[in-house]
Amino acid sequence: MNLQRLTLTDFRNYRHCVWEPSKALSVLTGENGSGKTNFLEALSLLAPGRGLLGSPAHVLPRHGATQWGIAAHLDRNGQQFQLSTGLAEGRGRRVFLLDGERTKTLSEIAHLYSCVWLTPQMERLFLEGASSRRRFLDRLTVALLPDHTQQLMAHERSVMSRNRVLLEQPHETAWLTSLEGSISRHAVAATAARLHLVETLAETPFGNEVFPQTILNLHCPIAAALKTSPALEVEDRLCHALQQSREQDRARKSTSIGAHKADMTLQDSMTGREASQSSSGQKKIMLLSVILSHAYAISRIWGHAPVILLDEPLTHLDERRRIILMESLSALKTTTILTGTEAEPFAPIKKVASFFHVHDGTLHPA
Repeated sequence: MNLQRLTLTDFRNYRHCVWEPSKALSVLTGENGSGKTNFLEALSLLAPGRGLLGSPAHVLPRHGATQWGIAAHLDRNGQQFQLSTGLAEGRGRRVFLLDGERTKTLSEIAHLYSCVWLTPQMERLFLEGASSRRRFLDRLTVALLPDHTQQLMAHERSVMSRNRVLLEQPHETAWLTSLEGSISRHAVAATAARLHLVETLAETPFGNEVFPQTILNLHCPIAAALKTSPALEVEDRLCHALQQSREQDRARKSTSIGAHKADMTLQDSMTGREASQSSSGQKKIMLLSVILSHAYAISRIWGHAPVILLDEPLTHLDERRRIILMESLSALKTTTILTGTEAEPFAPIKKVASFFHVHDGTLHPA
């Protein structure tokens, strides 16, 4: 995936910025608060979802503005297209345009554009609740299987509807049965996609003496059932379990069974140590290993790697790991953007990367 031009309008601290990268690998440097992470966030928002910071659309306009826009000209294996998103005045939700036309489904976007990222905050993934880990897992899954977006959205709608019916109309058993059938179908489909990702990463390991292979483990009763039983049988069992849990779920005001209850862990293949038991540096190494393994897998399967956004990726890494990381990224030949406060640590890729200095919402060649 190659970004040819990016235009930001009234987005965060960018009033109007047009950027045309000359190389696949770019390095953005600048002081804290200059707009480096905002720039990465813009690219992440071109994919379905709430981007790398998880911010709602209404907080993204530049101070004093009421709307914002992001537009990109992209090339995917020779197919050129324009993708844009933003918030129009008076609209509460952002819209997507593909070659100037509204898209019918977000799956259309996911089929064309995929993006993965790593931020310093993500080192806390294994200290917080499972929802952040699921988002990380599903972002990787969508890049492999774009229709995963639709399955997740349909599952979420059905779960929310069931919760509402349980609270307001618990005697509508036929309606509940229909919703539970929908939850079961989409939960099994989403879980099967997650399992496929786990298997794909295992088949395309990224590992060497400084970045040992990292194993992604999926923790989910539905996944365990799919390993031993046909999907239709798992759906039937899941639907029955949902029916049996109605009273308890009504008391909890939530649905206790489904794809939204899955969790994941990362494990160092050499030591068996899990990320939750690792230092900040070890967590960073594991996450980067997964990102690289995923990028190489997607490139092998689809013929192109996703756009890769790494915010402060060299923090906690020694010099040898920094060099291996940058060499591995440059070999992918996909749009990759790295950020840091200083350019000097990125010196090993000076010949293959473009360098830009970010200041007050503007980019200047460095």
